[in-house]
This record gives sequence, structure tokens and C-alpha cells, in this order.
Amino acid sequence: MAKGVESVCVNHPGVEAIGHCKQCNKPFCSACRVQGPTGNFCSQGCKEKHEAFVQRAQQHEDKRGRLVMASTTKRWVKRAVILVIVLILLSLASAFTNYNIPILSDIGWWIRNLIGK
Repeated sequence: MAKGVESVCVNHPGVEAIGHCKQCNKPFCSACRVQGPTGNFCSQGCKEKHEAFVQRAQQHEDKRGRLVMASTTKRWVKRAVILVIVLILLSLASAFTNYNIPILSDIGWWIRNLIGK
């Protein structure tokens, strides 16, 4: 008997149960047991319900994985945009203050010439 609990089959009241259904938790005997890839069930209906549930759960997990990937990509794009803005501001500051930042100075002078100052 599963879980050490004595009970009788839901379909055969005079027969001792050998386990509980993974879907509905009802006790079943060896004659009623329906084996599935994910466990034992009291009926074909419960087996099918459980398999449908497992399939929906997998689809949900797949969708969630895609959403997490999109969210991560969006986060990195935002960071890249912020970095570019900061670099432009630093290069402008270096161009207008005559403070020389070797890499940014060229960009700053280019932007300064572009706006005509």
C-alpha cells in the first residue's frame, strides 16, 4: 500500500487498495490501476487529465522561458543606450571645457563641429 495507509479500492469496496491516483488521490486496486509515464492512476480519464496538465505546464514553462529571454535582451539594450548617452555627454563636456579625454575628445570635437560651435 502506498504511503502506509490502508484503504479499499474506490471501484471495488471489498478489495484492498494498492495505491492512490496521482490525479485525484483516490485509492485503487491492482485491477483498476492504469499506468502512465508520470505515475499510476485510478482510471484512464484521470491519466488523460494528468497528461493534459503536464503538457499545459510544459507549454507554460516554454512561454515563460521566451519571456525571460526577451526581458533580458531588453535590459541589455537599455544599458547600452544609457552607456552611449553617458559617453556622448562626457565627450561634449570634454569638448566644451577643453579637458582632454583621449578617446572621447575626438567624438566631442566632431559633435561640437556638427552643431556649429
